[in-house]
Amino acid sequence: MAIAITLLILNVHIDTGYASTHGLLRALNHEWPAYLAYITAFLTIAIMWLNHHALFDKITQVDKSLAWTNLALLLTISVLPFPTSVVAQYIRAGGTDAKVAVSFYGLLSMVNGFAWLGSWVHLARYPELLQPPYDAAYARRERRRTALGVATYGVATAVAWLAPIVALLLFLAMAIFYAVTSSGSRLPATEP
Repeated sequence: MAIAITLLILNVHIDTGYASTHGLLRALNHEWPAYLAYITAFLTIAIMWLNHHALFDKITQVDKSLAWTNLALLLTISVLPFPTSVVAQYIRAGGTDAKVAVSFYGLLSMVNGFAWLGSWVHLARYPELLQPPYDAAYARRERRRTALGVATYGVATAVAWLAPIVALLLFLAMAIFYAVTSSGSRLPATEP
């Protein structure tokens, strides 16, 4: 995750042709779509890192299926710099290319959400992999929280075809939601 998050900055650069014509300050301002894509993807990966850490803090052992869902999750995280670079490159142009770029980012976000969902589905079926007091009920609550994200990414991907910038803001809102809830669902209060 650290490598993926570091690679994101390679998508932010100054168009020297634009800078020579309009000056460096305008060229820096002209790159705002790349900044927005970078911040969104950086926060997304950073929050996934926090959520991944929180997830594995609750697990006592990993079986083969959970290992595979984790690998799927890591695959979708490691590839995130690519759609981020596509968004940074095409969002400013507007039109169909911007819509395709943001939709591409959204589809990858949905696939990533399905990888998270697979982990929680598996843990709900095999709660013995969780350390107490976490149990199947907890895994089901987390599964619902994750499904909400997948659905929201789906909506944002559809919105990208109407308003790509609005869709990027929805992706950013999802990153904030998962940042606030990175420790997961609260456990029910125990009886004294």
